[in-house]
Amino acid sequence: MDKRTSMKIGLFCVLLGACSAVKIINLKVPSTYLLDQTSKTPDPLILDCEYEVDENEKGFVLKWLLDGQPVYQWIPSKNPFPFQSFKNRVDTSYVVSQEHLHKHRAMAIIKPLANFTGEYSCIVQTYASIDRRAAKLKIIVRESKFDLSYYSNGDGEVTVDCQARDISPLPELQIRINNELFETENLKSVQGENGLYNASISGTLRKDQLESPAQIECLLTIPETNYNKRRSTTYYDPDTPIAGPGNVTDTTGIGHIIGGFENIIVKIMLLALIFGMVAA
Repeated sequence: MDKRTSMKIGLFCVLLGACSAVKIINLKVPSTYLLDQTSKTPDPLILDCEYEVDENEKGFVLKWLLDGQPVYQWIPSKNPFPFQSFKNRVDTSYVVSQEHLHKHRAMAIIKPLANFTGEYSCIVQTYASIDRRAAKLKIIVRESKFDLSYYSNGDGEVTVDCQARDISPLPELQIRINNELFETENLKSVQGENGLYNASISGTLRKDQLESPAQIECLLTIPETNYNKRRSTTYYDPDTPIAGPGNVTDTTGIGHIIGGFENIIVKIMLLALIFGMVAA
């Protein structure tokens, strides 16, 4: 049976549900993967596809696709084969099971790239049947810098600025002042040649609208993930005096102690002078 015929049979099985010789029972694709660029040996990204297949089935093939494009293929009688886009990025020696038709079903991605984000599909097929499942994965590249700052413009206004650098995917940024959402300009972003983003937001308000002190926060999130970061700072009006050591009176300072001794010495000298005059 040629490849075209087997594909037609497989498609017929999927449409009519008439064949069940191979069936995917569990697809293990994490929703996110945090890429650690500082580690020389990061943990591999494991995508696994668990299925049931009749040992007597002929023509078994497993494929992994990213956004519809093949990236990995395994035929039990051959070695795993990563396609060009994943070449040198897959550990072809990785074994998930010792069973003949399951040994290399999982794809172990070594040092994944930011552009490996997308929808991963597992396809298992034989000459008689075919099954397919898909799940989305986001590769997260942690930001290299995340800053929150404010400054006075000199005309009675204060500008608050929040920025993140070298991050992927594109994040969302939000500024809050005293737990209230602060209206800002639209997010500004630039994507570099490495696929990473620099993103920032800023907003301005009059100083008399801002309490002193005020708690300022910036929240960074990546949509459709649980990745989030916070930065916070406290605003102080430079024109509002702040109590400090120079404004506090210290009634137990060493100067008062020395002054007390001086008074005692003077009194002793006066008494000595009086007793001397009486004795004379």
